[in-house]
Amino acid sequence: MSQDRREQIVSAAREIVAEEGLEAMSVRNVARRAGIGPSTLRHYFPTQKDLYEEVLRPALDHVVSDLRIEDRQLPPRTRLAECLVQFVPPGFRQADTLSLWLASYAAAVGPNASEPESRTLESLAALGRERIDTWLGVLEEEGALLLGRERALRLLLSTLDGICLQLLTPGTVFLPEHVEPTVADVVSLLVPG
Repeated sequence: MSQDRREQIVSAAREIVAEEGLEAMSVRNVARRAGIGPSTLRHYFPTQKDLYEEVLRPALDHVVSDLRIEDRQLPPRTRLAECLVQFVPPGFRQADTLSLWLASYAAAVGPNASEPESRTLESLAALGRERIDTWLGVLEEEGALLLGRERALRLLLSTLDGICLQLLTPGTVFLPEHVEPTVADVVSLLVPG
C-alpha cells in the first residue's frame, strides 16, 4: 500500500509539472492533486527536494543509464568511461545545445535566479552525483579504484562540468572530438589498466 501511495504522489506531481510547470509543484498542490493531506505527503517525501528528485529521475534515466558498468568481462576503465560520456552526449556537444545548459545554470544561480530553476538544478545535480557514485561503488567493490570514492567523484564531476564549459568557450582548443579521449584520460587516473 505504501508503494502505491508513493506512486500516487509522484504521479500527481508529474501531472502538475506537465500542466503548469515546475513552479506549480508545491507540497499543497501535489497533496491536493493526490487526494491526501500535506502531512501524508511529508511522510513519503520529507523534503520538497526528495519529491523533486523523484519527479526528475526519469528525465535523467532517459539520458543516462548504467550501460555495461557491471559487465566484468569488460575492463573497468572502459565501463566507467562509457557511462561517463553519456553526460556529454554527441548532440549536446554543439554550441547551441550547450548554451541551453549554461542558461539553465544562469537561471538557477545567476542574479535573476528563480526558486524552481534552483531546485531543478539542485535535484538534477544530486541525481547525477548519485548515478556516478553508484558506478564508482561497483568499481570499488571490485577493487578497481585507485582513489577514494569521494575524491574520484569530485574529480569526475569537475571534469564533466569543465568539458561543457570548454566546449562553450569561444576560441577554445577543446573540440567535441576531445570529449571521449579526455574522459578516458581522467578515468585512467582513477582505475588501473
